[in-house]
Amino acid sequence: MKNKIIVPTDLTKAAQQAIRQATVIARKTGSSITLVHVMDNKSSSLEEVRQALDNEADTISKNTGVNCDVLIQEGNLFEMISYVACEKEYDLMVIGTHGIKGIKQMLFGANILKLVVKIPVPVLVVQEESPLIESFHKVVLPVSSHDAFLSAVEAILFFAGIYDLEVHLYSIHKAGFIWSDQMLRNIEDATLRLQTKGVRMIRVKEEQQVYSMGYAKQTVKYAQSIDADALWMISVPTEENYYFAQSDKETMLLNDFHIPVLCTGGGTGI
Repeated sequence: MKNKIIVPTDLTKAAQQAIRQATVIARKTGSSITLVHVMDNKSSSLEEVRQALDNEADTISKNTGVNCDVLIQEGNLFEMISYVACEKEYDLMVIGTHGIKGIKQMLFGANILKLVVKIPVPVLVVQEESPLIESFHKVVLPVSSHDAFLSAVEAILFFAGIYDLEVHLYSIHKAGFIWSDQMLRNIEDATLRLQTKGVRMIRVKEEQQVYSMGYAKQTVKYAQSIDADALWMISVPTEENYYFAQSDKETMLLNDFHIPVLCTGGGTGI
């Protein structure tokens, strides 16, 4: 564990929520925080940006005791944040999204999926309206046939080392749909890893109730029904499910219940 958390910020309310959530996690883990801002032609002056970030970092350090530093880059947002995340060896990224409404989408809103698929570490996505989670207890892990599924399990284990987690290993059965061998192996491996580490797990199998191309709407509805603290999601879709999976993932990230979503599996092959 490197005890370092990275928080991209565009100096908006959504970014503030991400900073607050990262600070709570940092206090629990003894981690430091790096606030990262990428300058572009829409940014304020460098002096104004640096002053705002330095003030934020000083406030965090004084009020919480969390060591917080500032990094300002210039260039393409998606490339620079990915570069920093790779080079500085962080355990976790926490990022805020503005959702699908308004004009602030130019940074993190509708483009949030485009960003997280490039990040090689787990990314916790919080919405501006997301609750501040003081302690993660109940999380939903949807099953998947993705090769990177076990990266989600590893992220679960990382959080289980910090919090007393109850993991809902969740699946939806669609009529006529046959699970692949990879899906069955992933479920078996996930169950074994969680049980071996002593993580409480509830296996949940639901029949399809929400009729849509993908699974996100019913998954989010289930998470809301159990008052889950977070959802887990694989960032990169499988090739055969690419088109509907992209829409499904956006639905998950920008869910109407403002449930935070932890994304894993990014960075590989991007």
